[in-house]
Amino acid sequence: MDNLIEIFVRFGELGLKSPPVRRNMERRLAQNISVILEKKGIVNAHVQISRKWGRLIVNVNPKYQEIKNEQELTSSLVKILSENVFGVTSISPVVNSGSDIESISKLALEITKKILQPNTSFVVRVTRTGNHPYTSVELERTIGGVIYEALHKERNLSVNLTKPDTTISIEVRDEYAFFYEVKVEGYGGLPQGVQGKTLSILRGSQEDAVAGFLLCKRGVVTTPIIFKHSSIEENKDNSQALKNHLEIYSSFNPKLRDTHYEVDMNAIIEAIGYDSIQCSTCDKICILISREIAPKRDLLGLTLGNIEHALLERNPEKSSDYDFPIYYPLIALEPKKVIHPFKEKNKNTFCLDTCPGYKNQKKKDVKPPSSEELSKIVATTNFVKVKSD
Repeated sequence: MDNLIEIFVRFGELGLKSPPVRRNMERRLAQNISVILEKKGIVNAHVQISRKWGRLIVNVNPKYQEIKNEQELTSSLVKILSENVFGVTSISPVVNSGSDIESISKLALEITKKILQPNTSFVVRVTRTGNHPYTSVELERTIGGVIYEALHKERNLSVNLTKPDTTISIEVRDEYAFFYEVKVEGYGGLPQGVQGKTLSILRGSQEDAVAGFLLCKRGVVTTPIIFKHSSIEENKDNSQALKNHLEIYSSFNPKLRDTHYEVDMNAIIEAIGYDSIQCSTCDKICILISREIAPKRDLLGLTLGNIEHALLERNPEKSSDYDFPIYYPLIALEPKKVIHPFKEKNKNTFCLDTCPGYKNQKKKDVKPPSSEELSKIVATTNFVKVKSD
């Protein structure tokens, strides 16, 4: 029999939903996990929903994978699930046995002989679901005693209940016991696809990228619209930042093929005039183009990455002026407290640093284009739909 790698996937918020809603969200989460793993090259993964246990269990056979080493493959699976799937609160690679004390003791010794280092401390922690002839505390004491008696002289081990060097966690679920050493946090939130579709405006700034990311965390599937822009004078463009953003959006997109739209922002700025473009005008025209791209029935909203101080410097666009919601996920958040994947891959804040709109925003004598003029510009704007192979 093949040795399968087994991963516990825990979820949080969706577990609070009513039974019908929860079942739908669990199925969507399982489907998203399967798609993301396939996109990352993990084939024939089996995702099992255990509603009684409040877990999803992912089984992967190393025989069918490009990575043959079990330890490397396990690390890769944990990284993929924790960094690319919304709705997941934590992940743990597990090894299982029967729930009788003899089976648990045998596996506990096999595991601890591999992981406990000399002159270190350990503790055993147990949680249970189901009926068993022992309590959680009794099992902790029994298994801890078995490990200590077998290894403490050879490795000078000690038990530390408050700050151990190694915590051996055991989840006993009915007739099975699952061992794990680590619990890696995920992004949490809701599975993508349970709250409809949106568009994300991307102009090269980290704020725009994080805004779309945060809305995805609330269960939507988003399609990026990238606005390409370059500055001839300063010999800069936002192409690299946009490329980085699209790569990360692809990593958590629960579809096998990625789709985005491309708009030439240079042509728009030229039509408006470099002396007349402002951030407020940029926001408005990006929204108008988004409305042209997506049919009304499919557009449940779009995101803008404007933060609090940016909105204080301009007239923010309101949902009431359009026939769809406009979301500003960053407006009330402290940037340092937002956990997101863009920190290292995005160094470019081009649309804030060198775009003429940012420089013109604070000028009181700049006259923005009228609604009629903007409508004419939007009508002549070309956009391209791009699909991955």
